[in-house]
Amino acid sequence: FVTVGAAGSIAEMMSTAPALFFFSCVQVVCHLSFTLLAGKWLGLAKADLLIASNANVGGPTTAAAMAASKGWKSLVVPAMLTGVLGYAVATFAGVAFGYSVIAKLPLT
Repeated sequence: FVTVGAAGSIAEMMSTAPALFFFSCVQVVCHLSFTLLAGKWLGLAKADLLIASNANVGGPTTAAAMAASKGWKSLVVPAMLTGVLGYAVATFAGVAFGYSVIAKLPLT
Protein backbone atom coordinates (compact mmCIF):
# COMPACT_ATOMS: atom_id res chain seq x y z
CA PHE A 1 0.00 0.00 0.00
CA VAL A 2 2.95 2.33 0.38
CA THR A 3 4.05 2.05 -3.22
CA VAL A 4 0.60 2.95 -4.54
CA GLY A 5 0.52 6.28 -2.72
CA ALA A 6 4.23 7.03 -3.04
CA ALA A 7 3.84 8.50 -6.52
CA GLY A 8 0.94 10.71 -5.43
CA SER A 9 1.32 14.43 -5.06
CA ILE A 10 -0.91 16.46 -2.76
CA ALA A 11 -0.08 19.61 -4.74
CA GLU A 12 -1.17 17.94 -7.99
CA MET A 13 -4.33 16.65 -6.33
CA MET A 14 -5.15 20.15 -5.06
CA SER A 15 -4.67 21.66 -8.53
CA THR A 16 -6.56 18.88 -10.33
CA ALA A 17 -9.51 18.17 -8.02
CA PRO A 18 -9.57 20.34 -4.90
CA ALA A 19 -13.26 19.67 -4.25
CA LEU A 20 -12.64 15.92 -4.21
CA PHE A 21 -9.70 16.36 -1.84
CA PHE A 22 -11.72 18.42 0.63
CA PHE A 23 -14.75 16.14 0.34
CA SER A 24 -12.55 13.16 1.18
CA CYS A 25 -11.05 15.01 4.15
CA VAL A 26 -14.52 15.89 5.48
CA GLN A 27 -15.65 12.27 5.12
CA VAL A 28 -12.65 10.90 7.02
CA VAL A 29 -12.88 13.54 9.77
CA CYS A 30 -16.62 12.93 10.24
CA HIS A 31 -16.10 9.16 10.31
CA LEU A 32 -13.29 9.34 12.86
CA SER A 33 -15.17 11.86 15.02
CA PHE A 34 -18.33 9.75 15.07
CA THR A 35 -16.35 6.57 15.79
CA LEU A 36 -14.44 8.13 18.68
CA LEU A 37 -17.52 9.82 20.20
CA ALA A 38 -19.69 6.70 19.94
CA GLY A 39 -16.86 4.56 21.30
CA LYS A 40 -16.32 6.90 24.24
CA TRP A 41 -20.05 6.83 24.97
CA LEU A 42 -20.00 3.00 24.83
CA GLY A 43 -16.82 2.79 26.92
CA LEU A 44 -14.64 1.11 24.28
CA ALA A 45 -10.85 1.25 24.21
CA LYS A 46 -9.35 3.99 22.04
CA ALA A 47 -6.94 1.56 20.35
CA ASP A 48 -9.86 -0.64 19.27
CA LEU A 49 -11.70 2.36 17.87
CA LEU A 50 -8.70 3.65 15.94
CA ILE A 51 -8.05 0.24 14.39
CA ALA A 52 -11.73 -0.19 13.50
CA SER A 53 -11.79 3.25 11.89
CA ASN A 54 -8.62 2.52 9.94
CA ALA A 55 -10.01 -0.83 8.78
CA ASN A 56 -13.15 0.88 7.50
CA VAL A 57 -11.38 3.75 5.76
CA GLY A 58 -8.12 2.17 4.61
CA GLY A 59 -8.90 -1.52 4.49
CA PRO A 60 -7.47 -4.54 6.25
CA THR A 61 -3.85 -4.10 5.18
CA THR A 62 -3.46 -0.55 6.50
CA ALA A 63 -5.27 -1.42 9.72
CA ALA A 64 -3.05 -4.45 10.33
CA ALA A 65 0.05 -2.38 9.56
CA MET A 66 -1.09 0.31 11.99
CA ALA A 67 -1.77 -2.23 14.73
CA ALA A 68 1.64 -3.85 14.24
CA SER A 69 3.50 -0.53 14.10
CA LYS A 70 1.84 0.71 17.30
CA GLY A 71 2.70 -2.53 19.08
CA TRP A 72 -0.92 -3.63 19.40
CA LYS A 73 -0.18 -7.22 18.40
CA SER A 74 -3.51 -8.49 19.73
CA LEU A 75 -5.33 -6.20 17.29
CA VAL A 76 -3.62 -7.33 14.06
CA VAL A 77 -5.99 -10.24 13.38
CA PRO A 78 -9.15 -8.31 14.35
CA ALA A 79 -7.98 -5.50 12.05
CA MET A 80 -7.68 -7.91 9.13
CA LEU A 81 -11.01 -9.57 9.87
CA THR A 82 -12.84 -6.26 10.29
CA GLY A 83 -11.42 -4.91 7.05
CA VAL A 84 -12.30 -8.02 5.06
CA LEU A 85 -15.79 -8.11 6.58
CA GLY A 86 -16.18 -4.47 5.56
CA TYR A 87 -15.20 -5.33 1.98
CA ALA A 88 -17.69 -8.21 1.89
CA VAL A 89 -20.61 -6.25 3.31
CA ALA A 90 -19.91 -3.06 1.35
CA THR A 91 -19.60 -4.91 -1.95
CA PHE A 92 -23.07 -6.38 -1.68
CA ALA A 93 -24.55 -3.17 -0.26
CA GLY A 94 -22.98 -1.14 -3.07
CA VAL A 95 -24.24 -3.49 -5.78
CA ALA A 96 -27.74 -3.49 -4.27
CA PHE A 97 -27.72 0.31 -4.08
CA GLY A 98 -26.53 0.54 -7.67
CA TYR A 99 -29.29 -1.73 -8.89
CA SER A 100 -31.91 0.24 -6.95
CA VAL A 101 -30.71 3.52 -8.49
CA ILE A 102 -30.60 2.05 -11.99
CA ALA A 103 -34.11 0.62 -11.53
CA LYS A 104 -35.45 4.13 -10.87
CA LEU A 105 -33.85 5.65 -13.97
CA PRO A 106 -36.12 6.18 -16.95
CA LEU A 107 -35.30 3.84 -19.80
CA THR A 108 -34.77 5.48 -23.17
